[in-house]
Amino acid sequence: MKAYGWIGIGCLTLAVFLCLLAVRLTKKQSAARNLKDNSRLGSTLAISLYGKILNIPVLRSLLLKIRKRLEVYSDSDEKVLRKRAVSLLIITLSVFLGLLMAFWFITRDIFLFILFAGLLSFIGDTAVEIFIHNLQTRLLKQQVYYLEVLRHKYYEQKSVEDANYEACDLLNQKGSFEIYTQAERINDILTASDMETELERYYETAPNKYLKMLAGILYITKEYGDTQIQGGSVFVRCMAYLGNEIKAEIYKREKLKYALKSLNFIALVPLFCIKPLKNWACESFTPLESFYASKLGIVLAIFTLIITIGAYMTLRRLQCFEKGTRGGLGGKTLEQRLYSAGLYRLVDRLVPPGYTREYNRLTELIKSAMAPLNCYTLCARRLIYGVACFFLSLGLILGLNAYSRHAILYMPQMPQGFLGGKLSEEEYAKLQAIADADRMVIEKLRSDASEAEIYEAVSQNGVLDSAEAKVAVERIRGKLNALRSNIFWWWHLIICFAFFGVGYTIPIWNLMFLARVRKIDMEEEISQFQTIILMLMHMNRVHVEEILEWMETFSVHFKDPLQKCLSNFSSGQSKALEELKEDVAFPPFISLVDNLQLACEDLGVARAFEELENEMAFNSQSRKESNERIVEKRKNLGNMIGFLPLYALMVLYLIIPMIVTGLESLSAFYKQLSQF
Repeated sequence: MKAYGWIGIGCLTLAVFLCLLAVRLTKKQSAARNLKDNSRLGSTLAISLYGKILNIPVLRSLLLKIRKRLEVYSDSDEKVLRKRAVSLLIITLSVFLGLLMAFWFITRDIFLFILFAGLLSFIGDTAVEIFIHNLQTRLLKQQVYYLEVLRHKYYEQKSVEDANYEACDLLNQKGSFEIYTQAERINDILTASDMETELERYYETAPNKYLKMLAGILYITKEYGDTQIQGGSVFVRCMAYLGNEIKAEIYKREKLKYALKSLNFIALVPLFCIKPLKNWACESFTPLESFYASKLGIVLAIFTLIITIGAYMTLRRLQCFEKGTRGGLGGKTLEQRLYSAGLYRLVDRLVPPGYTREYNRLTELIKSAMAPLNCYTLCARRLIYGVACFFLSLGLILGLNAYSRHAILYMPQMPQGFLGGKLSEEEYAKLQAIADADRMVIEKLRSDASEAEIYEAVSQNGVLDSAEAKVAVERIRGKLNALRSNIFWWWHLIICFAFFGVGYTIPIWNLMFLARVRKIDMEEEISQFQTIILMLMHMNRVHVEEILEWMETFSVHFKDPLQKCLSNFSSGQSKALEELKEDVAFPPFISLVDNLQLACEDLGVARAFEELENEMAFNSQSRKESNERIVEKRKNLGNMIGFLPLYALMVLYLIIPMIVTGLESLSAFYKQLSQF
């Protein structure tokens, strides 16, 4: 124990030192927000640490991962980029070590320690996410100021290239360093000989979709010229639309950040409290120790841990604003590899026949969830989940049986009628001696030994008093019965198949949940499509295919159907748009595509979307109310999920054990009274 204490103190000291070092680097880096890096000492230290960390295999991959995520939001200065990467790595390691040491000193449980370390390694990029989120929000706020400056300079210069050039100078003077870097990159696009190629490159590395929109609007305005509508500039109107979109995003981020503040820590509290709470309960009410060591106690602890980890991960998803939900462009998934390896023989029999009600239901569910799979991949996933749950439940039952056998043979039992309190060390040692003596007798007997055989074995073990021998015989017979019943029963197999059914249904539940979540996100994306159309509809020489390209560039949930439509557009516009409506079962999107079809029929984009422009004020108010509802829903759901682990800890791991143990003790006590 002393060795553990010294190790813990050393690691805690190292964590504090790393935190102080990270704070020093962060302060020096935040003081330099212009092109020149005035913190030479901080840069030298960061570059030195950066080179040394690259030589450590484990830390090297983590550092490069952090750097890759920062490259999009950081300037091109290598020194500042390395300083930020090293600072974030040190902060992450410091928090990791500090939490591990605090968790060990609080729990002193190796199983929970390993579980917590695995959870921390899975969510170890939380500090990076917080930094990236703050950087994104700061960039959005600076972008609002950038749009205001750009609009003002455009009124003066009447040229988007000159307006953006002067806006860059003003942003540099004001110290808006993050957005200044992006403005310079956009300026390079406007002055390049091949603007279209440079614009495509910028689309691949732009920090957010709003900067992509701005770069595209500047490109179109310079390429085709500005248009005057009702005495006003279309370019200036686009800046107003884009500014409103950014302000709505900032409002949603800030309000949700405030609403869900500190819930991540609250959700993880049960991991820190489960062991101290168990120790306190066992010391205050000793029969609880037997309950926590029983099968029911272990199952309740597992459920509490599952609820805690699930709640934390759900909260992280609620707080995530980057909706990178698409996953179909990488390599083959596990389901696809297993399907190709031979699982297709079974999966093809499970897939409902085409044009049946069940097949159509699964197809519509996949479309509603916008999941990158088909019915065959879904059935393969369902089968894999079902088999995994079956074997997990089988392993859990076998493990509980093995642990119950160990508890019966090695752990002391509380005397019948014991109503609580704390046992002294002498009493506990006496109970342990009785358990050891019983184990020696049980190891000599068969599982179906008679009472006479038990009595003879007890007598041979040194128990000469007839009253003590009778009590020992009753106790050992009860343990033999418990061991004999501690087997894999037929109803255990039914439980395993029930878990198989649950696992087989989990992918369907997940798709239903995604369909509900996607509905909110897709409504928001449709509103963004409407904004894009409002910005493009009055620009010179803008046609339907170009609008579809813009929609595909800034889309998340409709990207795959839009890509398919664009690839088929040259072979037939009407047919491609009809297939697009069939691929997406979402009425607002279908209504948008209907208007695009009208625009293809010599009606023109501006006339096809006249109604959209007339309803601009109503759409703006609806969008504001929609954002309010989204934030309120996430807030309520986050509060419920954030406190759910605490409720589970108190109910499942404290109240239920106390009620069950108390009733068992009272029942044993009244049984003893009835014998007199």
